[in-house]
Amino acid sequence: MGINWQAFITEYGVWGLGGASFLSATLIPLSSEALLVAALAVGMPVAPAFIACSLGNCLACLLNYSIGALLRIPMLTRLEKSRSGQRAMAWMERWGHWSLLGSWLPFVGDPLTIVAGTVRVHLFWFVLIVCGLRVARFVATLFGAQMLHIGG
Repeated sequence: MGINWQAFITEYGVWGLGGASFLSATLIPLSSEALLVAALAVGMPVAPAFIACSLGNCLACLLNYSIGALLRIPMLTRLEKSRSGQRAMAWMERWGHWSLLGSWLPFVGDPLTIVAGTVRVHLFWFVLIVCGLRVARFVATLFGAQMLHIGG
């Protein structure tokens, strides 16, 4: 039995949307794009929905980065044990901060944000690339929703 996201968003509004979007940018498997579309479908105005999803996602990515930075040694050990963590580490070793261009991808994206903290990617590049991509992804989602006549 899944969560009825439209009912959830109707009940908790922009704060619930931001919180759920925050969770979706951690290792919890949720789709923040689906949350944004659900918010539009229940009539939430575009600007607050966009801002809530963008802020929630970006703040969670910064939390992931902080966890990686603060718990560097234990995180490296844990990442080396997981398949997605190994993949993220390999990308980071090969491409440096440019590997963060893959931070929006399923399965490898969220571990990349943790790896970025463990290897101490400069915070400027992290925010520019990761948050920029998250916001761009929501812009694309809004465009798609508009093309499908979802929401206002």
